[in-house]
Amino acid sequence: MFSTDRTGLAALRDDGSSHPPAWFTPAVFILAPAGMSFLAWSALFARQQVGSPQASSEALTGFSTPAEVTGRGVALLVLWYCAIVMVSMVGFWWGTQHSRSTAGAARAATPRFERRYFFLLLTAGVLGVGYSFWKVGGIPAIIASLSEQTANDFSNALSGFAGPQTLRYATILAAPIGVYLWRKKVIGWPYMVAGVLLLVANAMIASRLALLMACAVFLAAWVRGREPRPATGGSSARTWIAVGLIALTGFGVLTALNYFRNANYYREAGVSNPVAMNVYQSGAYLAVPAQVSLGVSDAVVSGAWENRGGAVASLDAIKPTFLQFNKVAKDDSWKQSSVYGYSVTFAGNFFTNSVFADIYSEHGAWGWLYTILAYGFAGYVFARMFSFSPVIAGSAGVVAYCFLEVWRVQILSYGIVVFLLLLTGGCAVLAARMSGSVRDAAPRQSRPAA
Repeated sequence: MFSTDRTGLAALRDDGSSHPPAWFTPAVFILAPAGMSFLAWSALFARQQVGSPQASSEALTGFSTPAEVTGRGVALLVLWYCAIVMVSMVGFWWGTQHSRSTAGAARAATPRFERRYFFLLLTAGVLGVGYSFWKVGGIPAIIASLSEQTANDFSNALSGFAGPQTLRYATILAAPIGVYLWRKKVIGWPYMVAGVLLLVANAMIASRLALLMACAVFLAAWVRGREPRPATGGSSARTWIAVGLIALTGFGVLTALNYFRNANYYREAGVSNPVAMNVYQSGAYLAVPAQVSLGVSDAVVSGAWENRGGAVASLDAIKPTFLQFNKVAKDDSWKQSSVYGYSVTFAGNFFTNSVFADIYSEHGAWGWLYTILAYGFAGYVFARMFSFSPVIAGSAGVVAYCFLEVWRVQILSYGIVVFLLLLTGGCAVLAARMSGSVRDAAPRQSRPAA
């Protein structure tokens, strides 16, 4: 039997859990992956210094000549990250100071609301993935592409504009919310499995971003809904074991996805082991943004490259992608050194090379300013969304993932992010109307005998 004996008022805790823990903040989300990026770059740089031949392969590591590191360049990067962290934390702090409606939050915490909210997301995901499968040629075309390790062809076959295929991104919310509700015994395992399989299908035909963002959504829902427990040695050990298993599982899934999408590329570079392919993919994925950031920052402070941008034109830095009509296919968006004023060298198949460098190259210094302010607004939205019930707070994970990508790409204005936030609001309103009032959702008490 599913657990339905708790009312929203009882399920919603008022013990301060609506405030995220210290590690679940924009500052941590921004700085942790940025630190990993520079650490990966340092590791590849060290391998090149000891003469490892594969470490000098641009096809495998993303760059063959390390960027020059100067004190002024590093200082500019530190200033950039300090500014974006401080502004995002101001927005975050402001969001935590605003109270929410207790009645509305309680309604969203009832099992009835949670089930309806999940099924609305699942329905949208089914429609979107089904349409996308039909659009790319159906099951036979998918099997043929996977067998040839050319799954990147799927994303190019789908339109870059809003349409029925956009609904497939609902799986980013449906899958993790399904897992969360299944663990609470609010829904049955078949529905949870359906959501997860739809997410995997979406990741296979479109982008691994969906898989990573879904993990952030589950983390947000779990953090919001977790019960406080006294810290013990056993619980700490179990936590680390769980983290290790999740990391190992994630690496395995990414290894499989990378193999299906990029195996031919790595074979041409002399690597045939799927695990080694993923190691090189992950290393280059992490290190190239640091390589580009270091090169660009040094060029900017030395005056070798200047791009001021315009106060009005640079607003395009935060314009939603669904309002941008001059889009190019993924395979046509690869960048060369000329994009960054020839200030750095890197493999041309990388096109997300840090918010710092990409915003400056396209929108100049004014673009930096608008981007920093946009992350301040994101901090506010993150805190506000986290204050609601766990299933809605899960969508705070979408914003959290935007912070996690600051080291690589600015996705705040991506249509996928805007769509997921609008989908959250729309499904929440519809589920609330379908669920009735909090009083109706509560168990009825028997009347005393007359």
